[in-house]
Amino acid sequence: MPKPTFYNLSAARRARIEAVAIDEFSKNGLKSAVLNNIVAKSGIAKGSFYQYFENIEDLYQHILSLVQKRKTDVASSLQTSKTIMDTFAYLRWLIQLSVVFMLREPKLAKIELLDFVDHPVIKSVDPETGERVSGDGRFHALLTQGVLHDDLATWVDTDMAAYVLNLIANLIAPYLIDRIGDKGISLADGSVNIVYDPMVQALFDNLMDIIEAGIARDPQIRQDFYSK
Repeated sequence: MPKPTFYNLSAARRARIEAVAIDEFSKNGLKSAVLNNIVAKSGIAKGSFYQYFENIEDLYQHILSLVQKRKTDVASSLQTSKTIMDTFAYLRWLIQLSVVFMLREPKLAKIELLDFVDHPVIKSVDPETGERVSGDGRFHALLTQGVLHDDLATWVDTDMAAYVLNLIANLIAPYLIDRIGDKGISLADGSVNIVYDPMVQALFDNLMDIIEAGIARDPQIRQDFYSK
């Protein structure tokens, strides 16, 4: 993470370094990012860079923290009430969040996607239990609660299912954006969002049908799905 000297820079200079780093990491990820490109485009000496960060990995971790902060900001802007959602409604909201985040912050979303590709098996903390789990801890907590509330089959391996859902959330957003097209994107309020017209709604309905048919507790859901 940044050294204290980084925060002694003006806000404009910090923003410039971050913007250049975001551009570099969104194109190349960490593995192929070139520090000389970041230094040159930021207009700082290479020696000065090491006054602000230990190395390029340190800068990358700082940018990842910005990704999570911006994604949290986007989540806060989406109207929802988690407390009244069932497991699949909240899962649907999480996937929609991934789509909206990619629409609003395409470079940051690309960094998140490249990081996921580079580190497909990650360990995070389940916010409910504190347990180290595969994939995003939010999905693990969601599925654990789903089993307790009889939304999911008891035979579901929640760790594996959370990892699969993490894959879906990270990889399906570009596909959904392509399917939604211009009709599903709104700039009316100055921000990018999903317009929930019938076409967009049907697309998300079908995605959730596919997911529910695989892990839902009620066998009638599978029967209804396969009879469509």
